Amino acid sequence: METRETLFGPEPVPEVAQRQAESDQQLKLTAAQRLREAKVIPIDRTQNLLVPLDVDRLIGEDHEARVIWKLTGKLDLTKFYEPLVSAQGIAGRPSWDPRMLLSIWLYAYSRGENSARAIAREMAYEPGLMWLSGLGEVNHDKLSDFRRNNKEALDGVFTQVLAAMESEGWIDLEQVMHDGTKIRAQAGADSMRRKETLERHLEKARQVVKELGNPEDEGGSQRRRAARERAARERVEVLEQAAQQMEQLQGAAKKEEDKAAVRVSLTEPEARLMKHGDNAFAPSYNVQISTDAKNTVIVGMHLTQCSSDSGSLGDGVDVVEENLGRPPEQVVADGGYTNRETILKMAERNQDFIGSMARRSERKAAGLKGNGIDAAFGSEFFKVLPESKELECPAGKRLPYACKSSKNGNVYDQYQAAAGDCQACEHRAKCCPRSSTGRIVNVLKSEPEAVKAFRDKMETEAAKAAYKKRGPVAEFPNAWIKEKFRLRKFRLRGIIKAGTETLLACLTYNVLQWIRFDQQAAAAA
Repeated sequence: METRETLFGPEPVPEVAQRQAESDQQLKLTAAQRLREAKVIPIDRTQNLLVPLDVDRLIGEDHEARVIWKLTGKLDLTKFYEPLVSAQGIAGRPSWDPRMLLSIWLYAYSRGENSARAIAREMAYEPGLMWLSGLGEVNHDKLSDFRRNNKEALDGVFTQVLAAMESEGWIDLEQVMHDGTKIRAQAGADSMRRKETLERHLEKARQVVKELGNPEDEGGSQRRRAARERAARERVEVLEQAAQQMEQLQGAAKKEEDKAAVRVSLTEPEARLMKHGDNAFAPSYNVQISTDAKNTVIVGMHLTQCSSDSGSLGDGVDVVEENLGRPPEQVVADGGYTNRETILKMAERNQDFIGSMARRSERKAAGLKGNGIDAAFGSEFFKVLPESKELECPAGKRLPYACKSSKNGNVYDQYQAAAGDCQACEHRAKCCPRSSTGRIVNVLKSEPEAVKAFRDKMETEAAKAAYKKRGPVAEFPNAWIKEKFRLRKFRLRGIIKAGTETLLACLTYNVLQWIRFDQQAAAAA
């Protein structure tokens, strides 16, 4: 017979049983109870410490800030130093080093920051900015003034960088791809007003200036009065500029209803209402960028006030020639630039031009569709009768010769059917549904030789291959500037200042390309 001892083992000693019970009790403690009993080092964030800091070791030897600083040291920055008033041996506070300010802006743009206020805040803790400034505290006003007031000097630096890259063989101008992108202006869409509203605001602003200029008005401090007067005068200047822009736009409008519809921004008169990729309309500028195809380096940039790209290619080629001393051997652009005027201008300057132009058959089909005409009744289905200078329509009716017409440099023979023939024709719904008179048909006689030569060139395999390279090259810098540098809306007002912002972004882009090419060359060596 089995006993308790054989089944459960020997009876535990009282002391051992007590320790086992205490251990079991400890295991039953909850996690919260064990946590309360834990002993940890407290965190004290109220203390102040004096910590030794080696500024030069804030960033590594290959840090981007160091590379940018080294690169700016190779450039001629004389234009930045010329306006400085403070000088050695003359009493006065020293100025911030323009080389440092330029390096800070280049480094900040490379990190996707284009706000002067944000950069000034980050200089207190961002290692690259701390190293560039030597722990100096540059306020946002100084940073903003440097960007706003140095357009000419930045142009010179941009040209120097291009010259250096060309000397290294990174630019050859064999092919330059041109494209445009729209960037929003600082003005809001609600600032766009018609002429009547503009005149009311201008009159009111002038009245405010007149009242503030009264010497008998002694209310408030002198500084406050001066600030109010300055703000009022600046408001009048902006509105007067808006009135000038309004007059120019209305003068360019051909129809009275178009003149009445003209709107100008009351806060940024040079901006124009443009449609963006998200189908939104906003005051904007059209940024035109030319990119060398060899290594996607930006070789030219300018801003326009026109939402259309159609007339901007010639100016783009001029900018490239101004920057590098010679025009590109071949320039490639999309259909937005490819029109008769551009083709003729490129031919006049002996500039090889590659572009996307709709075939004549496609343009005819679009014209027929827009007029509600069936494709079976296009002009190519009207038979020319040379002996009688008439056309014969698909229904067998005759269209007498009317006159010779010219449109966009093309010469046409125009024929018109009798109104009675068309009214009684069973095919009227397909041939001339919107015409109350007889059908008019234009037959092309001739077009400019340059346009014909361009069409023939674009049918060659070489031209088609060149055009296929356009998209990846031309659109890459645009995407980089908007996505990496976050330049989707200008922070400064006016086309000149907006151009300075764009120039700084393009300069940063090229500097980053330079750094990449230099590192690749060093690695290969």
